[in-house]
Amino acid sequence: MSHPAPSGTSSVDRLSLAVGGTLSWLFLLSVVLTCYEVLMGWAFRAPTIWVHDATTMMSATCFLFGGAYALQRGDHIRITFVYDHLPPRGRHVCDLLGLVLALAYLLGLAWFSGMQALSSVRIVEMSGRAWNFPMPMVIRSALFLGTALLALQAAAELSKLIRGAGARR
Repeated sequence: MSHPAPSGTSSVDRLSLAVGGTLSWLFLLSVVLTCYEVLMGWAFRAPTIWVHDATTMMSATCFLFGGAYALQRGDHIRITFVYDHLPPRGRHVCDLLGLVLALAYLLGLAWFSGMQALSSVRIVEMSGRAWNFPMPMVIRSALFLGTALLALQAAAELSKLIRGAGARR
């Protein structure tokens, strides 16, 4: 569900919140479609050939874009066993190191997933299943765009941390 962006947030923060909040509704649509599939298969003995692929694609897209949303809100999973026992300066160093490493990884992932997405779009890659929907093309593109948004959000969080404007939540 969408939460209003706090005042003073960057355009990247607002974009992450808007995209994550909007796409989160696809999870509800996935549940509705799954219920439809169960009803059609169980009650009418007429299962569909498209619901599984559609719900897989929608859920994957939500997860791929959800990383930036979670990072912006501070809702990502964190192992706090050691972190919670560190002094503020130690936490700051951990946050800084974690964001720098994450950003390096995300930039590499964005580069390679972007190349795969371009290749998939060029050939209009199809699933090869009964519905033969271009799911690989959609998911590869979502991987690139979700990774790019997560990299932008990580850069925004790093900038806040360096400026001292954003103690991580």
